[in-house]
Formats: sequence, structure tokens, C-alpha cells
Amino acid sequence: MVKLKVLVDTNIIIEKRNKLFNLLGSYDPIYSDLVLAEVMEVIRKNALEFLKKNKREVANKYFAFGQEFLKMLYQQNVQLEYPNIKDFVEAFEVMKDKDVDAVDAILAVIAKRQGVNVLSNDKDWDRLKDYAKRVNV
Repeated sequence: MVKLKVLVDTNIIIEKRNKLFNLLGSYDPIYSDLVLAEVMEVIRKNALEFLKKNKREVANKYFAFGQEFLKMLYQQNVQLEYPNIKDFVEAFEVMKDKDVDAVDAILAVIAKRQGVNVLSNDKDWDRLKDYAKRVNV
């Protein structure tokens, strides 16, 4: 069975973290270095918020998920996609014209260049359908 190749958006990784590994097994995922950096930052911010509320156990679960996720990517030798300067130039126009954040604009350009869909529940991708079809879960 041929799996659908998808560029994975940050919100899927964070929102679906409890069942992410099972979910991604249904796809042939591609990751961007930008998404991985965003995931790390979201995990850090969420964990810090729980630490401020004296909920160390919840904070530790965020950190543990991040480590497990990155370890899985490393072990599976996943495809990592890097934007080039031309992607950034095009993404700047996309960001301006489609009113999306910089990372989504860059991902849209990468997805179009790769000819893949984007796995995301972010409705901003509906404005980016000229670049990539959104597959929501």
C-alpha cells in the first residue's frame, strides 16, 4: 500500500501528541526544520506554564514527549526538508498576500515545490490551497 506523502505541520504534532505515532504510521511524513524548531519552542512554553502553576508532572510529560518525538525522527532517519533562499522570497509574498504566518508561508512553498499535501488542522491552510491541499485529522 502506497502511503500519502505529507508535510507535517506543527499543530498536528502538538495537538495529536498522545496518538501521534499511530497517526503518522498512516502517512509518509516529511518534516521541515522550521516545524521541528517550532515544536521545540511550543513544548518549552507549555512546560514553563505548567511549572509556574507548580504542575511539574505535566511539564515533564511535555519535555518527555519532545525527547521521544525527536528520538523517533532520528531513529527513522526521516526526510527533513530545508527551505532555500528562493523559498523565503516566495514565502514573503505568500505571507503578505494570504495573511498567514511566516512558517506556514514557507511550508506552503516547500509543499508546492515537493508536490505534497500538508497534514494540518490549521484553518489558515484553507487560504493556502493554491500551494498544497490540507489533510486534516
